Amino acid sequence: MSWLRLLPLLFALSAVADEPGSLLDFELRSLGEPGRHSLDQYQGAPLLLMFFEPECSWCYRQFKVLNKLYAQCPGEFRPVAVGVNGSRRELLAEYRRVRPAFPAYQASSKLLAAIGGVPATPFTLMADGSGKPLGWLRGYMPEDELRPLLRQQLNMVCPA
Repeated sequence: MSWLRLLPLLFALSAVADEPGSLLDFELRSLGEPGRHSLDQYQGAPLLLMFFEPECSWCYRQFKVLNKLYAQCPGEFRPVAVGVNGSRRELLAEYRRVRPAFPAYQASSKLLAAIGGVPATPFTLMADGSGKPLGWLRGYMPEDELRPLLRQQLNMVCPA
């Protein structure tokens, strides 16, 4: 069994395996432009992979929070939306509805298998600038709770 299958357990126990690999090692199909793109283009700044699905009101709210933080904290972190549990057509419709200020992709079966699936949406994986997993968030998190958590987990410095 790969370390990535144990990712949820590792996060829950706050343990990190020795050199566990990177969340940047995956290529996903873009929802905003044609083609597939490697996540390694996001190397350098902390990464938030937010998993969403069509018709998810809590996901929509999380998009709004991340859009706001992304605008207020340029360069501090890189949010990336990853669509699950829907057809490409449904994910594209949701992408157009929420209009994220950051890139959005359709999840690959390899990524989903590697992380052991997405238990619920929104679901967010946090990683350092090299893609090394740092933790996860399950469910919606309002800005006043998310901001201090990102400060603690990612050393994000951002005006209030």
